[in-house]
Amino acid sequence: MLNLRKYRQVIFDCDGVILNSNDVKSEAFSKSLAGESVELIQEFIDYHKNNGGVSRFVKFEHFFRNIKKQKHYKSDLNKALKKYSKLSLEGLLLSDEIDGVRSVLKFLNVLNIDCFVVSGGEQNEVIFALKSQGLRQYFKGVYGSPMTKQEHLLNIKPTESLYFGDAVSDYVAATVFDMDFVYISGASDWLGGTDFCRSEGVRVMEDFSKLII
Repeated sequence: MLNLRKYRQVIFDCDGVILNSNDVKSEAFSKSLAGESVELIQEFIDYHKNNGGVSRFVKFEHFFRNIKKQKHYKSDLNKALKKYSKLSLEGLLLSDEIDGVRSVLKFLNVLNIDCFVVSGGEQNEVIFALKSQGLRQYFKGVYGSPMTKQEHLLNIKPTESLYFGDAVSDYVAATVFDMDFVYISGASDWLGGTDFCRSEGVRVMEDFSKLII
């Protein structure tokens, strides 16, 4: 059984952990590149899914520089980012919560355990979405891109902490900062994530609905 009472801090990723928004993000990435070849867009979506938790700024630059091999792309990059921002926020506001997450957050707040969001999503958008969903009050801090997850964790200085994530970047960040990690698998884009985490002895949960609190 996972004993939440033993932790001083609990870190949550957002997409796929708090909100069921991974599919929304993939669709927004695809639509933001409308007009590009279908093959290049699919290569980009595969890259996006294999690099969960990496910011949109890094991902779109990878598309234009490395996938499309475009030399002068600043204008196209900015257009794609602007379009993605609009589509992503619209999708976030319509996304359902991951089952059971609100109950866990209420429980942790009663215990006065500090909760943080550390997301690859753009920080202001994540804050706005959580406020709109009535979830912002449960978190001591909400952090996102353009800073990386590990940069945010350096500032949080986690001790005796637990990390709920759904991407390899979450697992790596938790490992770097010596945090316990739980893989939330139900809405994850991490191909092979369940097998990998089980091979590493990492707890895997589909969502929070069966977490005994």
